[in-house]
Amino acid sequence: MPRLGNALVHDLLVVADMLAEQGGRRNLRKAAMRRAVSRACDAVFHGLCFVCTRALGLWRRDAALTEPVYRLLDHGQIRKRLAGREAAELGPIVVEIGAAFACLQDRRHQADYSPPSLNIHRDATRNVVARAKQAVCDLESLDDDQCRRLDVLLITKTRLA
Repeated sequence: MPRLGNALVHDLLVVADMLAEQGGRRNLRKAAMRRAVSRACDAVFHGLCFVCTRALGLWRRDAALTEPVYRLLDHGQIRKRLAGREAAELGPIVVEIGAAFACLQDRRHQADYSPPSLNIHRDATRNVVARAKQAVCDLESLDDDQCRRLDVLLITKTRLA
């Protein structure tokens, strides 16, 4: 898959970059760093949603068809499944996407739910944004078969054998 066809993914990364470079008052900078981390995490989540809707042939169709897929994807389940054996069977890139997603989710929770005293530095924020960009690049490098298998992994209910 050459490039994610969801402009929102790349726009969220642009917004994260802009926020990471925010100047101004100290509290304004802190708020911008927190939002940059959140937007970077959102970009990867929307990238995964795009991969799933595209693999099902639903992308660019009626929102009534794509929205249920977006609603079905749960951050906790994505994290769990991308850390499992089935993800490893899809290849090392999928494992790295899973590791990045877990890291980004941890950073997002820290940024969104920590008290105001949290020190969040520009360099750390830039690193989070860079990790999100790499995860998006990794998603873009998946071939069609990997995308379909990733889709099945993320949207199906697993049953014990």
